[in-house]
Amino acid sequence: MVDRALSNQQISGLLLLCFENERPLQGMIAHLDWRLDGHFSRLMKSQLITGARGEAVYAPILWNERTLHFLVIGGGMRDETQTRSESSRPLLLEALKKWDELRIPDMALSRTDWEIEEEQNEVKERKLCIVN
Repeated sequence: MVDRALSNQQISGLLLLCFENERPLQGMIAHLDWRLDGHFSRLMKSQLITGARGEAVYAPILWNERTLHFLVIGGGMRDETQTRSESSRPLLLEALKKWDELRIPDMALSRTDWEIEEEQNEVKERKLCIVN
């Protein structure tokens, strides 16, 4: 679904989540890394992305003659007794504030990464696209 949304220009980017202790990558960032020929892996190898708590890395890429916008939020060390989305709960508001600073329209969140409640005010106010 995310591939179609990006290809059909329904969304211009995604808010992604990366934890320090997830190697190889997991979640939506792993899927996109595969689809985008290792874009995020290269950023990690150069240590531009570490997954450290509070980290926010804007990582655009030119794909099919179009710029896709990605904001990678570091979640720190993930408690492996929790799912990824449970671990993301306290990070979502911080991540949305950082995305707001970029002022990029048509952003999306992935249920793969973020624990999202449909009626959550922060999500409704921003008219966010939610993809799986």
